[in-house]
Amino acid sequence: MIEAFSLRTAHLFQDAMASQARLRHKVFVADRGLDHPHFEGMEYDEFDTPAAVYLVWRDEARVVRGVARLLRTDRPYMLQTYWPYLVETGALPSSASVCEVTRVCVDRSVNPQVRKVIFPELLCGINEYFKRHGIVAMTGVTRPHLLEGFCKTGVTWLGRTQPIEGEMEGAFYVPTDHIRPVRHCALYKLPEHVLMPPEALPQGIAA
Repeated sequence: MIEAFSLRTAHLFQDAMASQARLRHKVFVADRGLDHPHFEGMEYDEFDTPAAVYLVWRDEARVVRGVARLLRTDRPYMLQTYWPYLVETGALPSSASVCEVTRVCVDRSVNPQVRKVIFPELLCGINEYFKRHGIVAMTGVTRPHLLEGFCKTGVTWLGRTQPIEGEMEGAFYVPTDHIRPVRHCALYKLPEHVLMPPEALPQGIAA
């Protein structure tokens, strides 16, 4: 099950907010050695605002093992702020109905049989969240093979790949209907719905 929360609703999800920050520290700071802001074993940046939405995959102990952060592109976001030169075709996305997907990571210490399902399930959760909230597409920056290995159609690259934090990465745009990794869903027998339904939250609280 994928859970979605923001700063406003994080208190409903135990320590998931801190747990996702710990996973980000482990992946980006400890493992990759990137110079990201961090404090007491938790990674953060200026985009961890009340507008950010976090989708997480948690294990049976409620520890976050996979995360994806969503940022609306009608306010400052990472591609626009740090790497606008990656967009060589058209204008930078700028819309409440287009979200940047950032800080995507999966805990590599998880059992490989479990780990292989986490990212496809996160993509399914993103697809469901977008449909639930009227989001038409995702954008972001990644290595081409990581995205195209899951999204087989609908991926548009907005420019050439260039060095980003030690990797050759490019800016992408994917319509919502192309985000769900259909082949992996069939391979791993993922259910039609993986995102926690609104009715599972206390009445009156939206994810």
